[in-house]
Amino acid sequence: MSGLRAVCVRGLVLALLALLAACGEPAANVAQPKAYDRLGVQVQIPGNWKLADDQRLGGVHYLTVESPGSAVFIAMVQSDRNRELEEFARSFSAEADKQMPGALERQSRFDLSAFADGTIREHYTVSLGGVKVPHLREYHKITGARRSAFLVTQSADEDLAQAKPGFDLILKSFKFNEAAGG
Repeated sequence: MSGLRAVCVRGLVLALLALLAACGEPAANVAQPKAYDRLGVQVQIPGNWKLADDQRLGGVHYLTVESPGSAVFIAMVQSDRNRELEEFARSFSAEADKQMPGALERQSRFDLSAFADGTIREHYTVSLGGVKVPHLREYHKITGARRSAFLVTQSADEDLAQAKPGFDLILKSFKFNEAAGG
């Protein structure tokens, strides 16, 4: 669970930075993507986004991609193919709540309306000193022959139009290279 905790802390730090710095989200450069191919995972990353974390801890491959603003994509690849998406989403959210700095307030609600399409949405608001910033976190699961991946996208609502093309590129291109293992 320590890897999940580190990933949640990173996401919360980004949310805090977005709350404090209203500099906006640059448009995702999907016209010139960067290829990622490691540990049996292949994905295209927007050209102006960066790989922030890429490590394997306790049999789980953690991959974090950050936009130049505050949007973030997180992948957790594991051999457990049976874990359910809703259980993962609620666990991830609960861990994020535990890591929330005391000065921040957070309210969230889960939206299962897109569950049939393989997506769970979590709408949450982070507030500091009365300034409220609505966010959207989406959870997805991809299952391969030997592994599964939980994919999480996170952005402030006001930045979503700029970040969504980047999230779409990553989500549509994410795949397992089972021959490469992992």
